[in-house]
Amino acid sequence: MRRLAIATLIGLLLALPVTGAHASPTALLPSSFKDFAFDQHLGTQLPRDIRLRDEAGKAVTTAALFDKGKPLVLVFDYFRCTTLCGVVLGDLSAALKQVPLTPGKDYAVMAVSIDPNDSPADAAAMKARHFERDPALAGAIHALVGDPADQGRDVRRLATAAGFPYKLDEASGQYAHPAGVVLVSPGGTVSRYILGIGYDPTDLRLGLVDASKGAVGSVADHLLLLCYGYDPAQGKYNAEVGRLMQATGAVSVLGVGLLVWRATRRPGKG
Repeated sequence: MRRLAIATLIGLLLALPVTGAHASPTALLPSSFKDFAFDQHLGTQLPRDIRLRDEAGKAVTTAALFDKGKPLVLVFDYFRCTTLCGVVLGDLSAALKQVPLTPGKDYAVMAVSIDPNDSPADAAAMKARHFERDPALAGAIHALVGDPADQGRDVRRLATAAGFPYKLDEASGQYAHPAGVVLVSPGGTVSRYILGIGYDPTDLRLGLVDASKGAVGSVADHLLLLCYGYDPAQGKYNAEVGRLMQATGAVSVLGVGLLVWRATRRPGKG
């Protein structure tokens, strides 16, 4: 049921190449959603002094993870999420199992919770739910929560540096944030973004190989897929998400119409 709900969220795609005098799709977004796309900081050095705790409660810093000499898949979620986060993590796990690289040797994964109330026990439960079925992959996963002493400030600094926005909706208890992963070079430099869900193993493999060499990719196509607004109890989205879906649907129709119009204006071949 949740899968069906998440599939509906794919209506929040904003990847149409609208140029020139035509308005950007983001112009049609409700104002409260415009700040929740990835702000892609390619080539940025992520802070090395972020204090985190792993699923065993052990203190760890980003410097210790960055200096292991391997690229990282950095994913931000919150581990008690009931909407999109589980799909992001599940799809990442499924894709990594098909990547012909050795987990722990060729790459590692940093899964960082944005919820300061998540505990090491929540991190351990997330890791078991999505990664423990493959022992080799599970050994490469760093399931991390913020240090409780700083009330989420360090995680916020890391997320901001990586271009990952998020905000808690007090009424629903959900976090509004985008879906996707960040590939990080050894040493902690942002190398590439892979946005959305349903990750292609080839994209991950090539991205990790590039990241291992310190290469910096190009800006990914803009995509907005929000982990927010779906009420699993009522089985529906809130009104604002519904308006967003209508807006992006209208953009899709306009984009297809533009392509047809361009095709009909091409001179015929004699």
